[in-house]
Amino acid sequence: MTQTSRNLHLRGLMLSAAGIVILSPDALLLRLVGNTDIWTVIFYRTLFMGGALALGLLVHYRRRFIPAFRQIGWLGLVSAALLAASNFGFVGAITHTTVTNTLVILATTPLFSAVFGWLMMGEKVRLRTWLSILAAIAGIVVIFHDSLGMGSWLGDLMALGVAFVWGLNLVVVRMAGRRDMTPSLCVSGFLSAAVSFPLSSAPGAINAHDLIVLAILGCLVLPLAFGLFIRGAHYVPAAEVALLAPIETVLGPIWVWIGVGEVPSIASLVGGAIVLAAIFVNSILALREPSRRNHFTSS
Repeated sequence: MTQTSRNLHLRGLMLSAAGIVILSPDALLLRLVGNTDIWTVIFYRTLFMGGALALGLLVHYRRRFIPAFRQIGWLGLVSAALLAASNFGFVGAITHTTVTNTLVILATTPLFSAVFGWLMMGEKVRLRTWLSILAAIAGIVVIFHDSLGMGSWLGDLMALGVAFVWGLNLVVVRMAGRRDMTPSLCVSGFLSAAVSFPLSSAPGAINAHDLIVLAILGCLVLPLAFGLFIRGAHYVPAAEVALLAPIETVLGPIWVWIGVGEVPSIASLVGGAIVLAAIFVNSILALREPSRRNHFTSS
């Protein structure tokens, strides 16, 4: 790996890792929403996200605002549709099963990314990455071994669907090359809001507490988290950037501890150590490899 490739790889890892850390309170914040129905939650969550991203893109691009959306092309539209689907799936999973089950199942994202990266881009999945993926999943199972069977099958299926969609989307972003795919996030937000609005029971009746929580999610957490995570995917193979996703699973119990005073169990601490070790070792080995081609496509 040349110095330039190593720097780009490290940059991608840092961007994506930062995005996951910022995203980690997402499930807790959704749990803090009161009795608001799921469609209203999705509507405000994604409307705020789309609006915040649109404002940020307008400030950044100014006169190139519209061309920035045209530049994402058909891959950007596919990514927007996948992200919209993940918005519905994630909120549905949190609503219909436990946060524990949701985060455990989402840990399978690297497996889907590895397979799709191989099938669609010919990205070789190295043995160390496969071993790290398995180690990370094993660590997460250790964390949540007492509650794997507690969630409903519908919520668990939704969480698996989100992992599938996110794994595919990471490969789509890789295929887009150096194009800024942030506008696709913006499109996905407004698309999700448009679909959920007519299904919402009473968007105007939401209480102030729930609206503030959803505003924090949509205006701050989601734009920053998804923007950084997807940006990092430009520089790192899909299977490797997806391997950072279990960080959210490790940090989730910590946020619950801070937010509602639930102390993490010994299993959480041990499993978290396994997950972080798997991610750290895989990333270090990737940076130390003597030769490796950085994957970009031209369009």
